[in-house]
Formats: sequence, C-alpha cells, structure tokens
Amino acid sequence: MERLKPQLPRKLYEFPDGQLKLVNWREIPPMELGDWAGLHGKMETELIVCRETTGSKMVVMGRSVFFPGAYHDPHFHLYAEEVLYCLSGKGVAGSGDKEYLITPGDVQFAGVGEIHWLRNPFNEPLEFIWIYSGKEVGMPDESGYCTPDLFRKAEEIIKQNRIPD
Repeated sequence: MERLKPQLPRKLYEFPDGQLKLVNWREIPPMELGDWAGLHGKMETELIVCRETTGSKMVVMGRSVFFPGAYHDPHFHLYAEEVLYCLSGKGVAGSGDKEYLITPGDVQFAGVGEIHWLRNPFNEPLEFIWIYSGKEVGMPDESGYCTPDLFRKAEEIIKQNRIPD
C-alpha cells in the first residue's frame, strides 16, 4: 500500500534543511511492521514526524489504525514519554492494573517506564495519532521500547554477563 501521490488540496511542498516542514500523513508510505515485538493483528502505521521525514531529534509522531481484533501488548519506553490521541473508532487503553474505553478526542499519556497497552476488540477500525518525546529520540526504536518479556530476557543476559548467540 503506497500513498506517495495523494490527492491534497495543495501542492506537495519541499523545504530546505532548517526550515519549517509541512507533512501530510498521506504522503508517507506505511511502515513495514514485520515482526515488531508486541504487535498483533492487522494494523497500518505511518511515521509522520521522525528523523527520516523531518530531521526531528526529540519527537516521533505517527498515525496508526488498529483494525478489529488488533492489539499492542503491555510495553514501556525507557527513554521516551508517549501520547496517544484517538481520531476515530474506539478501543481499550490500559495502564497499571486498569483499562479504559478510548474514543475520539481522548488522550492517553504514558510516562517514561510506565507500562501501557492498547487493543481494539470492536467491529470498527481504531485510528489514532501517537507521539514519543525524549532526548535524542528521533525514531521509534530509540524510545527504549520494551515489552516486559523482553526486559526480563535482557535482565537474565545481564546477570549472566554474556552476549547471546
């Protein structure tokens, strides 16, 4: 699915380095999510603001759609805060030992190290914007993304003082 020639009510702008940048998510091809740990089901994500699209050094912003049944396992970020803003549909957002219905206009905030998750158990797509903010976080993999299982595995490796095969 490629969206590099969107029908916009304006021309596509190109900005020299160091100047304001205007990006429409329809100009960005969807990410290849592959086997990203913790993501399950049909989903679509575009990286709108990041080092690759705008040169950002401290913010990553994306748009995602979780189709019915899709979910993101409990996880946290070692180096970034995360904000999620619901655009359309509805889903279930969780943090700590609670879950909440998330609907258009709702915002979920997760601080550094705070375990959170999102799922769509409903029959309509859930569309949202998400933002990572942190020092030197210009791409999603720089947020210190970690599922609890990955963190436990890393702790075991550190305790054994060995590099895995």
